[in-house]
Formats: sequence, C-alpha cells, structure tokens
Amino acid sequence: MPKANNSDTVRYTAVLPVEQVNELKKMAREERIPSVNKGIRLAIEDFVKRQNKLIYEQRMREAAEDQDYMNRIAETQADFALLDDEEMSSW
Repeated sequence: MPKANNSDTVRYTAVLPVEQVNELKKMAREERIPSVNKGIRLAIEDFVKRQNKLIYEQRMREAAEDQDYMNRIAETQADFALLDDEEMSSW
C-alpha cells in the first residue's frame, strides 16, 4: 500500500528495468533532468496525459455515433445561434 507523506504526493515503490534507470541516472548526471525521480514523474505525467487524450478521443468518436447526443448538440447550436444573432444586432 502506498504511503502518503506531508504533501500532495505519495511514496510508491515500483520495479523498473535496470537499463532505463541507468539511462535516467545518466541524464541526471548530465543535468538533462533534475533527478531520476523527476524524470520518472515527468514520464508518468506525459503517459497519463496521452492516455487521457486517447480516452477523450474515443469517447468523442462514440458520441458522434450517438444520435440522441448529436440531436442535443444540434439543438444547443441552434439555440445559441439565435442568441448570437440578437447580440450582434445590438452592437
């Protein structure tokens, strides 16, 4: 079970390939990353962002095939088009 520390981070143990850890250590020594820990955190942040983007894109593809959803979107666009016309005429 991960242990929480005093901030908004969690101490978590993971098993990583030796070769990749050695690459991270080399990058830290060469000051390409601040530390091995930071390199791991950046990699995880990037992975999570990419996965969330893929999930979002998949959900949008599914929504585009949902006729009820598409009807609601069309109704909303029509409603806002009327509001935009009213607002533009007052300028």
